[in-house]
Amino acid sequence: MIIHQNKVYAVLLFAVLFFFVFVADGYCKDSKEIDLRFLSDDAFAAIETNKKGEKIRHLPHHNSGGILDEEQMIYMLGTFDNETWIDARNKEAAKKHLEKHYDKFKSETLKKELKDPININDAKLTDFVRLPNIGPVVAVKIVEYRKAHKLFKNIDEIKKVEGIGQGTFNGIRHYIWAGNP
Repeated sequence: MIIHQNKVYAVLLFAVLFFFVFVADGYCKDSKEIDLRFLSDDAFAAIETNKKGEKIRHLPHHNSGGILDEEQMIYMLGTFDNETWIDARNKEAAKKHLEKHYDKFKSETLKKELKDPININDAKLTDFVRLPNIGPVVAVKIVEYRKAHKLFKNIDEIKKVEGIGQGTFNGIRHYIWAGNP
């Protein structure tokens, strides 16, 4: 009897782990579908209803406590054009909503001077957008490039990222370095 119960628990544990590792798809940066289901509607920039009457919640950027997740907000702005919309008016309203948060974030971060160069091999989105001429779209491209190509060997390699030409590089070169994370 005890052996049978242990096998049942083991199977249940395996099933739960299998679901979280292989089934639950991520809908936002470093989150799983299960995480999003527990967020309130206020955590999203827009909510639409499809023809079946199902809610489509777009662009999560607040955590479960209602606090703005700055990394997630920047990620959502950086990947905004990947979103599919039912009504273009909702798209514009959601963009304005996220940009309002971003503008406040930028005004607060501009008050703080960059004291040390950032390590492009472990910097977060919030670090990248503090650099001159780097917005959410390019910041996300840098992080995605870094994930796909491993570490930057030197700062010149950042020019391989789409959106960073020589002019942008000249503006950020004194604010970055490429070290081991």
